[in-house]
Amino acid sequence: MDIKSLKSTKVFHYFEEISKIPRPSYHEKAISEYLINFAKERNLDFRVDDTYNVIIKKSGTSGYQNSKIVAIQAHTDMVCEKNKGVEHDFLKDPIKLIYDGDILKADRTTLGSDNGIAVAMALAILDSNDIPHPPIEAIFTACEESGMEGVTNLDVSDLKSEIFISIDSDEEGIFTVGCAGGVKCDIEIPIKFEENTKSTYCLGVYGLMGGHSGIDINKGRANANKILIEILDSLYNKIDISLNSIEGGAKDNAIPREAEAIISINENDLTLLQIEIKNIESILKDKYKNTDPNLYLKLEKVKNMKEVFSKDDYKKVLTALSEFPNGVQTMSKNIQNLVESSINLGVIKTTSKCVEVTSSIRSAVASKKEDIMQQVKTCIENANGNVEFRGSYPAWEYNENSIIRDKCIKLYKEMYNKEPELQIIHAGLECGLFSEKMPQLDLVSFGPNLYDIHTPDERASISSIDRTWEFLLNLLKDLK
Repeated sequence: MDIKSLKSTKVFHYFEEISKIPRPSYHEKAISEYLINFAKERNLDFRVDDTYNVIIKKSGTSGYQNSKIVAIQAHTDMVCEKNKGVEHDFLKDPIKLIYDGDILKADRTTLGSDNGIAVAMALAILDSNDIPHPPIEAIFTACEESGMEGVTNLDVSDLKSEIFISIDSDEEGIFTVGCAGGVKCDIEIPIKFEENTKSTYCLGVYGLMGGHSGIDINKGRANANKILIEILDSLYNKIDISLNSIEGGAKDNAIPREAEAIISINENDLTLLQIEIKNIESILKDKYKNTDPNLYLKLEKVKNMKEVFSKDDYKKVLTALSEFPNGVQTMSKNIQNLVESSINLGVIKTTSKCVEVTSSIRSAVASKKEDIMQQVKTCIENANGNVEFRGSYPAWEYNENSIIRDKCIKLYKEMYNKEPELQIIHAGLECGLFSEKMPQLDLVSFGPNLYDIHTPDERASISSIDRTWEFLLNLLKDLK
């Protein structure tokens, strides 16, 4: 597809520009500097804060000067995932973009279309001289993927927007009008080590689909961390195994695709272990044949390690993580097929002193979120561990009297001669915090077709980006 022939050519230009700038969560200084220089070059009012949130304001075009102020919001950080064996430093290296027909993707890493496409669209509007629009407050938030710390710390006292457009959805023709709230949990389970006298092997779970821990949590996909724990639990009473370390997952809000345990065994138990692993793999392949067809287990010899978990601590960690809740917890009783609450066992790491776990809890109902938090707390405290909750954010509740929602529906029907869908999603959006901070806001979220976000298989439909851009321009024109 020839990008230069599209109406959204400038959107792709800016997406290519920001893809050159590393922007993991907590490392948004460089992208904020790019945005500041962008504003300075165009004599636009701007401000930046210590969290690297950036606000850029632009006056309305002719005939729109007195229209209601519109916020266009995007987050600048991205989830940084790569396939095993790929050499890519997300703190230094640009994202390598690949155009393939109608698909835009990266070279075996996450693409950053979530939420880079929105950043690019906002920049294209701010850079324009011929797009009719009301006064704009472009809000670029930091640290969305890590726990929405950016919007949590954002000072909104000088923001006057009444209409709020978030371009942080990933299905064209579906308008998001509500979302779940959530909270992150950081866990430490203390461990002690003892001398190892056995041979050391790496037992790994690989080939899983992974996905977004909100959007994909109800698709039945396997969680590599949870599967590895189940395997270790199954082997515990059959073979004399010691545990050296356990590692899995990369982000609390991404369903883990890979997990590895370093284990030690007596060599005379190796054949039995290999047989057990083969049998377990066969069971898992059948169980997840529809959701994770490429699942496989691997056992390979590694350099012998001098220390293993003490036997008591191995059992303690195994019990705690076996009992740790994961996946969908409750479904909505009011909205068909909507997940009400869930938890994702996102990251497990072993240090010299403890096993660290990072998890993400989501819920549309505050009391359900509290219930899961208490479950986690009880589970970990029973293992003499410590739990800290951070980054709590509220749900975005459905507004029955939304004007912007109704305008979106009407415009979409006029442009495409079909009804759009409305959805309340289980994923968290910054809209919840913005609606809490700025009660006057009338909010909506939409976006182009993005696939497998938060994974190295992330892809974006080029034609869908073009149509979404055209829709956004018509919507702004309609907000006179």
